[in-house]
Amino acid sequence: MKITFPYWGNYTVAFELLAKKLGFEVIPPQKTTSKTIEKGAKIAPEMYCFPLKVNLGNFLEAIENGADTILMPTALSGSCRLRYYAFVQDKVLKENEKNVNFIVFNQSLDIFSKLKKISGASFLKMVEATIFTLKALDVVEKLERKAWCLRPREVEKGDTDRVLNSAFKRMREVKGFFELLKFEKEILKELNQIRTEKKKVPKVGIVGEIYTVSDHTINFEIEKKLGNLGVEVYREMSLLYHLKKKIFFKDFFIQMKIKPYLGSTVGGHGRDAIYEMLKYVKEGFDGVIQLLPAMCVPPETGITVANYLQKPIKDIKIGEKVLTHKGRFKRVTQKFCRDYRGP
Repeated sequence: MKITFPYWGNYTVAFELLAKKLGFEVIPPQKTTSKTIEKGAKIAPEMYCFPLKVNLGNFLEAIENGADTILMPTALSGSCRLRYYAFVQDKVLKENEKNVNFIVFNQSLDIFSKLKKISGASFLKMVEATIFTLKALDVVEKLERKAWCLRPREVEKGDTDRVLNSAFKRMREVKGFFELLKFEKEILKELNQIRTEKKKVPKVGIVGEIYTVSDHTINFEIEKKLGNLGVEVYREMSLLYHLKKKIFFKDFFIQMKIKPYLGSTVGGHGRDAIYEMLKYVKEGFDGVIQLLPAMCVPPETGITVANYLQKPIKDIKIGEKVLTHKGRFKRVTQKFCRDYRGP
């Protein structure tokens, strides 16, 4: 059995470490490119959302490299159509003569039990692998957060990303929990040694659907682009944040907080987007960017709090047509920075 899974930015490294830890033969998904997106969009149902098309492209490339089994989660709750992805993708791939085995994870506990069953790992081994993976996800998010702060202040442009790119390549070779702790300490030390200027920079919050905001390959590295233009970004929505919300029932608190602005559940983490926007306004952020995957989030999600912002929200629709025009995306980020700095 040669397994693969969807590509998801830097989280992909943590998923790969989990698969290796459980003894699977892994065909890692290749980094998403415009060709990946084109492949997926070509065979996907037209009205389905952008992430589904990207995932299909990831699977097609992995199948070309020998993968015969796809691990695919579904939505844990809410209105996201992710819960139907695996069934639609399986049907679409089979219609295109790609006969692979889909292993679908329906909920968080289901992931644990199914991985235990197909890997043959003991209960203790699964607990160890779970703790290791959660720590790997934590390391990924810590390094990304550190980079948000460093990029707009670094003396030599590109130093932060050189350390970061090297780190995620090296992370793939980490085998145990204590080795992971040592790795984390070493990389944070390297990042702290980057020469920076002590200066105040504009701070912008990024909100939106979790996959779109956290996978740099499909949002055209907006965090990096803004950082290189002298803007510090911040993003609360992340995989660990989403998991903690479910564990500690934070969704109920969020719904109460945003009730004056949105009374119903919407897909694309729309409730979270409004909650985070209100928080950023209160904390004095200079701006907010909402990333919207095509065919997912209704535009009203962003408009509901627009009147409470000092400056207008910038909505950037992410879809296969936009993603094939890198120059256009660059102009959007540059214009955003000019708007907040003034003429």
